[in-house]
Amino acid sequence: MSNFFSKDHNNIPKYALKMTKQKGIRMRVTARGELVVHANPFCTKEMIDKYVERHLDEVYFKAKVPTVRLFGRSFQVKKIKGTTSHVTTCEDELIIQAKDEASMEKVFQQFLRANAKDVLCDISEMIFYRFQEYSITMPKVLIRRMTSSWGICHPETNSITLNAELIHYPVEFIEYVVCHEFIHLLQPNHSPAFYDILKKVMPDYKRRIDLIETNNEKQYLM
Repeated sequence: MSNFFSKDHNNIPKYALKMTKQKGIRMRVTARGELVVHANPFCTKEMIDKYVERHLDEVYFKAKVPTVRLFGRSFQVKKIKGTTSHVTTCEDELIIQAKDEASMEKVFQQFLRANAKDVLCDISEMIFYRFQEYSITMPKVLIRRMTSSWGICHPETNSITLNAELIHYPVEFIEYVVCHEFIHLLQPNHSPAFYDILKKVMPDYKRRIDLIETNNEKQYLM
């Protein structure tokens, strides 16, 4: 068995369990390197543990292959040396071209920053149309990396800050985060009034929250 993941007292790799309506059991490694197991409520812990132990090496092999998630979709990273520098996607590959390894990392980070800014700002403008009946103006959207929040609202400056790491998550979840922060321009806390607005402008918000995998990630929504 691989030593890639930490294990519990039964020598089974530690994992986050997510109950689903789908038949059987499946598991994957999140963008944060956590092992997540999806199983239906009829699967016992013994069944799940045996599945994890049996399939861990397969998951470990996939985890060793350099991958990156963009908007919830996984791409295998392919690096090519060349005289020009750029990043492109082709089917399930993300291709980074630059003159050397150090330049490739720099080019890739520039690609992520540029896409985070463009896409998160575009999504924010689209979500703003859901708030036409409310007395808010389009806030300024700031993008930066954060370690404990997906977004922060600044009513005093009519601006919101979005976590640049959102670029790795599904668009529908990003839309929820933006909506969440927009509502804080109207309601400073998570009062019943906050959820009344949320249910009106985004009725399926609970489904969108469930697009992320772990409780640790969901805590960022507070």
